[in-house]
Amino acid sequence: MLQQLIKTPVGNLQAVWTAGGKLHSCGFSLENAGGDQRPFAESASPLIQQRQQVLEDRIEDYFAHALFQWDLELLDWTAITAFNQRVLRACYDIPLGETQTYGQLASRAGSPRGARAVGSAMARNRWPLLIPCHRVVGSSGQLTGYSGTGGLETKRWLLELESRQLTQCL
Repeated sequence: MLQQLIKTPVGNLQAVWTAGGKLHSCGFSLENAGGDQRPFAESASPLIQQRQQVLEDRIEDYFAHALFQWDLELLDWTAITAFNQRVLRACYDIPLGETQTYGQLASRAGSPRGARAVGSAMARNRWPLLIPCHRVVGSSGQLTGYSGTGGLETKRWLLELESRQLTQCL
């Protein structure tokens, strides 16, 4: 596995790539991305280096314009249950600037009574910005749990960023 650290306004993201060029995870890290850290592993293949650059560019676009798209087939889905895959794919489709409750997401994933299981899937989301679990809220619309650096404050910040960007586009 090859690692990549990406600085963002809400903390560093640590991307982990498989030897085959799939993104195994991309979550918040407490590691410092400064100093002598290299953005790309020297031993990475040209394919992985290209994908690392695309990921950095897409994350930069997200924080500049609140836009993010990623090919879900470039994610490493190994060791993720079929249910969690359905939930994560449904979460990916939540539009920018919108939120859905855990129950709504459970219904969209084919398990209308699975709100708690959706919460567990969100807690295990290996790609929190790519699959926007910050857009999933409690049944009354309240912000609940977020595993990224800063917890609920980061979740609130990301939702406000998206809201501001949508307002500017209108």
